[in-house]
Amino acid sequence: MAETALPVSKFKPPRSSYMNWIGVVPFLLFAVLFLFLPSIRLFIGSFTTEDGAFTLENIKELFTQKYILDSYILSIKISAVTALGGGIFGFLLAYSVTVGGLPKSLRSAMITFSGVASNFAGVPLAFAFLATLGRLGLVTVVLREWFGVNIYALGFNLLSFWGLTLTYLFFQIPLMILIVTPALDGLRREWREAAQILG
Repeated sequence: MAETALPVSKFKPPRSSYMNWIGVVPFLLFAVLFLFLPSIRLFIGSFTTEDGAFTLENIKELFTQKYILDSYILSIKISAVTALGGGIFGFLLAYSVTVGGLPKSLRSAMITFSGVASNFAGVPLAFAFLATLGRLGLVTVVLREWFGVNIYALGFNLLSFWGLTLTYLFFQIPLMILIVTPALDGLRREWREAAQILG
């Protein structure tokens, strides 16, 4: 009994249809309202006076006001220290649980914590550290009331260079762990042994 081939349908859906874009509309609307329009407004406002006239005075003040220059310098210092510190400590932690001799049970706990902490940035991170180590934070109050240790009297300040560095390291170290761990897992044993032999 010969098999009959089924006819192949030559119908092709239209390549571009308004209905294909309906799911993207909320995203586009959100992007326009909360990203593009505010950015354009800030850009235009940086070149205009309060009366709406064109000016370059606002741009000039970026390089002449001391507090603005100090802010730039502080940001660059914090970025450099936290990038270097996060890279070094994150690499060492990732190395210790993948190649080093630490128990394998620590690996899943550290990877899980790193996944959560690396996404814990921005406003939630700032609030968490203020609620923990701020002047009226939980740890600050407990240390002062229960142990008689006032960390602010000893010179600590969460809004200082080292306070902000500590805050940024809280998510940069876990982020480095997540980035480096798969790379260390992918290293061949022969490569590692050759590197150790070569010093």
